[in-house]
Amino acid sequence: MKKIIFALILILPVFSISCHAQEKSAYTTSKPAIKSFNKAVSYMETGQNRSAINEITNAIEKDPGFLEAWLLKAEIHDFLGDPKLAYEAYSKVFDIDPNYDPALSFKLAANSFRIGEYEVAKKYIDFFCNNVDTVKYRSYDFRRLKEFIYFAENAYKNPVAFNPVNLGPGVNTQFDEYWPSLSVDEKVLVFTRQIPINPNNPSRAQESMHEDLFYSVFDEQSDQYGPSLPLPGGVNTKLNEGAQCISADGKTCVITACNRPDGLGSCDLYIMFLQGNKWSEPQNLKSVNSGSWDSNPSLSADGKYLYFSSGRPGGYGKTDIWRIEIDSKGNALSEAENLGKKINTQYEELSPFIHPDGKTLYFASNGLPGMGDFDLFFSKQNDKGEWQTPVNVGYPINTSGEERSLIVNAKGEIAMFASSAGKRDLDIYYFVIPDEIKPVTVTYVKGFIYDSVTKDRLQAKCEMIDIETGEKVVEMMSDETNGEYMVCLPVDRDYAFNVERQGYLFYSENFSLTNLKNPEEPFIMNIPLQPLSDGVTVVLKNIFFEFNSFELLPESYAELNKVVEYMTTNPKLKIEIGGHTDNVGSQAYNKTLSENRAKSVYTYLISKGIDKTRLSYKGYDFSVPVATNDTEEGRAMNRRTEFKVISNK
Repeated sequence: MKKIIFALILILPVFSISCHAQEKSAYTTSKPAIKSFNKAVSYMETGQNRSAINEITNAIEKDPGFLEAWLLKAEIHDFLGDPKLAYEAYSKVFDIDPNYDPALSFKLAANSFRIGEYEVAKKYIDFFCNNVDTVKYRSYDFRRLKEFIYFAENAYKNPVAFNPVNLGPGVNTQFDEYWPSLSVDEKVLVFTRQIPINPNNPSRAQESMHEDLFYSVFDEQSDQYGPSLPLPGGVNTKLNEGAQCISADGKTCVITACNRPDGLGSCDLYIMFLQGNKWSEPQNLKSVNSGSWDSNPSLSADGKYLYFSSGRPGGYGKTDIWRIEIDSKGNALSEAENLGKKINTQYEELSPFIHPDGKTLYFASNGLPGMGDFDLFFSKQNDKGEWQTPVNVGYPINTSGEERSLIVNAKGEIAMFASSAGKRDLDIYYFVIPDEIKPVTVTYVKGFIYDSVTKDRLQAKCEMIDIETGEKVVEMMSDETNGEYMVCLPVDRDYAFNVERQGYLFYSENFSLTNLKNPEEPFIMNIPLQPLSDGVTVVLKNIFFEFNSFELLPESYAELNKVVEYMTTNPKLKIEIGGHTDNVGSQAYNKTLSENRAKSVYTYLISKGIDKTRLSYKGYDFSVPVATNDTEEGRAMNRRTEFKVISNK
């Protein structure tokens, strides 16, 4: 993982003050010190940085009060990206003569901020703003630096709960592991590992390493992720396979690959699919990629949208977060959409992660007020689909260093991220997520679809519909080989779940996820589809009436429209709508109620264009129960509307 050079502020030009040879100085009379100083300047002019540091150190040893030598040392370390040593040297300049150049307080503020000394940084940025003619320093982004310092100092004093735990030896090694992604059931963890190109070469230099993709499966007995293995198939090559994401069902993976012969830009997004036990060859998402840098993918749980970072034209900064609607093969169905200036800044936004709730986005930015380098943020969509002002996830999750690639499990309880934790290599950690940054809890339904007669596994279309809005929130196909499916369900909503396949009666289910005691518990459901033949029935589990009435509730329309669609697709089909009640009340009352309810459905279908010669209706009162009437749960099951096939000829 290439380190992105910190570009938070526009600092003073290095070597503009002291990087020239001197014959004398107001701060030293030592000719040997001046001689070493001049050698250091010569070394810097020819790019010999290490020799320059050695010589400027010699100059300081010969005269510790040589201000210009300390200043040159500070500027060298600033140039080399070492804020700690730069800060120490600039501090020495101030100690020797605080009036030498008050504008150096800006450099002291910048470097102390970069090393996490926020109170010190606050002192120096206040000094700069109050004692320096800032009009002369318009190129210095001091207002922005002050905003960052004040934010960081406050966050440091108000930490969030944070206790990271290493994922263990199944995942982490002596090499770098990062970019975790997780299936919604948390069984499969996919991540990037940086490994030596030549296993016999001990060098850890970037040019000696390359990135491959690995996976680990959760072991319930040990309560840990098991030994990791390279992703099977032709995924990993001698080139880099970097940032990636796995779909909610674990069947699709989008990866980043750079400098490929078929690439459109410097880095492109590729898609691959799990076929049996191996991944297909990655295919370039040419309708998604641009001629610029495209990376950091994140798939929405329903598979409809791909979020990613890109340097393409039309953004607000160097890299922005975009999203694009795609089909099941990764083909773009629309133009890429920039997430807008609430999310994106004129700097860099990276590593988006869209939570399975579909409304909470986690990402990294060095353009929003934070603790230092890249910080982690989250933003939520309101009911209008607008992204709200991003919120920093807080200290100590964010530090003065670089934080990226945060993911959160579907339950909204656990987050994973990569960190060096003060060590040489990056490992993947998890932590219990603080309440302040939690998304909406998401559960899921999973299982397989099969023929009710032959028991053969089937591929079928699965649809999840929000009953209140009528919006289709998921449309997917079960696996063509084993019939398996998995669908995410954000809680506090009610859903209609329909499964259909040509030649079979469709299947109807209802998931009411409001006021659940254990909202994170998944639903395991293996679904039998009945071959379409005379006499087969299906319960329409998403038909609802007013209490003790035959008036249809609006929540019924999504299911009724599905029946209309099914009847239209099967133009020879004739059906009976059957109404059923529990045994509360007289049989005569329930006979009338059940018949009127069946008639309401019949009338609705006719109003939507279904020929009445294909329809009939009948009320069965409580004469055909499917459960006991001695419990409320059983009575609820008996109150139902059924769809029975009369003929398909």
